[in-house]
Amino acid sequence: MELSIYLVSALVSAAIWSLPAISISLIYGVLRYPSFAIPEFMTLGAYLTLVLCGFSMPIWLAGILAAVCTGLVALAVDQTIFRSVRRAGMLPPVLLSLGLMLVIQNVVRFIWGNGNLQFPVAPMRPFNIAGIIITPVQLGILAVVLAVLAAVFLALRYTSFGRAVRATSTNPDLAIVTGVQPERVYGAVLFLAGALSAGGGIILAIETSLNPLLGWRVLIPLFAVAILGGLGSVVGAALAALLVGLASELSLFILPSSYKTALAFLVLTLVLLVRPSGLIKAAGART
Repeated sequence: MELSIYLVSALVSAAIWSLPAISISLIYGVLRYPSFAIPEFMTLGAYLTLVLCGFSMPIWLAGILAAVCTGLVALAVDQTIFRSVRRAGMLPPVLLSLGLMLVIQNVVRFIWGNGNLQFPVAPMRPFNIAGIIITPVQLGILAVVLAVLAAVFLALRYTSFGRAVRATSTNPDLAIVTGVQPERVYGAVLFLAGALSAGGGIILAIETSLNPLLGWRVLIPLFAVAILGGLGSVVGAALAALLVGLASELSLFILPSSYKTALAFLVLTLVLLVRPSGLIKAAGART
């Protein structure tokens, strides 16, 4: 019974981490820089959801609208700020993403304060499925994340958008010759990354609590997952999230919870010693 609780918790943690980790991988795979603003898009999406819930909106609808709004914020920032340093190498966009991270975090503090807030989720009786205890909220989280991951995978693998993303990530100049407009691809990737990050933040806030450090607290595990999965690989990020989630939760049998972040880096180190390119080698954005 106790083991099943940890396994469910590991699956939920993996679900939470997979969405923003995929965002990090997508941005790196297409635009070639690690975005440190992703955790703050998680926080922003969660707060926007809470605001919309205040208008008597069901939480699922509030979450969808908040994810779209966060995606639009990410798109607007990319087109107004990051676009100007597109060809300046990796360092300028990395520094801008660090600055954006601090700006969003402090804007959230200014508007909503530093206290802990809770989503209006009523307590519900847990299910017992073949001896595994899982709450309706956790079951809903797993179902939603699996559906989102499947939709992203299929979109990147089988649609014209996915082909444009892969072409742009491999060779932007050659993509232009074939009729692809890289700036449109960049904008779409940033919108998708912002929306996915918001989804991860909403789920994390529902499972825990909401405060301005919501995303900041998972910054290290997110990058560990993204690197472990192979930067640019969507499937790799999802698999790495599951691996790190299982290792972190099962470690609670022998280690205090304060060591979970350090364990994420231990798992990252051990895997990279065997596979330096991560679980799935990815030169560009791949499924």
